[in-house]
Amino acid sequence: MTPESIWPGRRIVCVETCESTNDLAWRAAFEGAPHGTAIFADEQTRGRGRQGRTWTAPRASGILCSILLRTELDADHSPLVTVVGALAVTEVTRRFGVPTRIRFPNDVYVGGRKLAGVLVEARFISSRPDLFILGIGLNVNGRPMGLPATSLAEEAGHELSRPAVARALLEGVDEWGARLDGPVDPFQEAWSSRSELLDRSVRVWENGKSTTGTVSAIHCLEGIELRLHTGHVRFYRSEHVERLEMV
Repeated sequence: MTPESIWPGRRIVCVETCESTNDLAWRAAFEGAPHGTAIFADEQTRGRGRQGRTWTAPRASGILCSILLRTELDADHSPLVTVVGALAVTEVTRRFGVPTRIRFPNDVYVGGRKLAGVLVEARFISSRPDLFILGIGLNVNGRPMGLPATSLAEEAGHELSRPAVARALLEGVDEWGARLDGPVDPFQEAWSSRSELLDRSVRVWENGKSTTGTVSAIHCLEGIELRLHTGHVRFYRSEHVERLEMV
């Protein structure tokens, strides 16, 4: 897959308000929208996150977007689409002078406060994904109230141009998305080096049960390796993690 075949933003749709940009992207996909179509909204009334959670943000203050990716990615490499989104966000924030860290499986944090989230949805044909919707919510000039969250403006010390941030985000998705057909090593190196969790103590929820341990390794495909206090090691894949918190 070449960079030209990714080209996120070849078609851009902007709306003032919607329930979910991911929903609009699915509708556009089923109507034949091309690979790389990007949908932006000033406001979401029912934006969703992982495990049925919601994503909220003050109106016209952040980046709420969904990007349609038509790809022949192998099923076992599907987690890389979430990695693409998270790494693209870290590229954006660093461009604006804000170093960020990725909190497995799909969030971007600054100093313990959430800055962005990624939600990937896929359609599978004969056990092989052929369509991904990459949803990204990024706090730019405002942040949700009552949450341990932050924004780019808060961290940078000044307001930022949302169109400039949106452009940088599409460029980041373009850069990392163009590598999806290549080796996993570049993803692994960046994913691990930008992780907030490596060598940190965390509590992980899976199937309604929690386990506490230290993250001894993090892999862009296989998830996290958790070393328990008993010395045993457990592995958690991103799609099975219901919740994760630092302890």
